[in-house]
Amino acid sequence: INRFGEDAPFGSIYAINPFLIIVLVPIVALYSKSIHPLDSITVGAWISALSVFFLIWQTIPSAFLFMIFLSIGEAIWSPRLYEYTTLIAPKGREGTYSSLSSAPFFMASLAVGYFGGFLLQEYCPEAPCDKGWMMWLIIGITTVIGPIGIVIFYSWIKGNGTDMEIESEQTTTTAYDEENEGEQERSALLGKDRTAKTVN
Repeated sequence: INRFGEDAPFGSIYAINPFLIIVLVPIVALYSKSIHPLDSITVGAWISALSVFFLIWQTIPSAFLFMIFLSIGEAIWSPRLYEYTTLIAPKGREGTYSSLSSAPFFMASLAVGYFGGFLLQEYCPEAPCDKGWMMWLIIGITTVIGPIGIVIFYSWIKGNGTDMEIESEQTTTTAYDEENEGEQERSALLGKDRTAKTVN
C-alpha cells in the first residue's frame, strides 16, 4: 500500500496463486512421475526463491511476475514434498513424518512476522517507499538459503532418503509376507477342519 496506494489490484495479484496451483499441480504431477521427488523439490524451491527478486523493481508488473513464478515453483515442489515425506517414512508412521515435514513452516512463521515488520519499518515506513528495493533484496537473499542448502547437502539428503526408502520397502515387503503366511495358515487350518467334518 505504501508503494502502490490503495487502488492497486491486490486482489488480482493474490488470486494468481490459488488459480495456478489448482491448474498446474495435476499437470506437474502427471509429467514429473519419472523424476525423483527431491529433484522436483530442488527445482521448485529455486523458482519460488528467485521469484522474490522481481519485487526489487517495485512495479505492478513485477508484482504479477513475482506471484506467477512463486506459484509455478510451489506447484512443482509442494506435492512432491508430501510424496517424498511419505516415501521415506517407515510403514505406519506416514502421518507423523508428514506432520514433521510441516514443522519448519510453523517455526519460521514465528520469526517472519517480526523480521518482515522490522524491514518494513526500516526501509518502507510510509509512502513513497523509496528504499523498498533494499527490503526485497534482503528478503530475496534469505529465501535462497533453503535452495542453496539443498544443493550443498543434496547427495547426503538423497543418500539418506534412498536408504530410508529401501528400509520402508523392506518393512512393507516383510509385513506383506507375514500377512500372506498368516492367510495360508488360516486357509490350511480351515481346509483341515472341513476335511475332518467330511470324514465325521
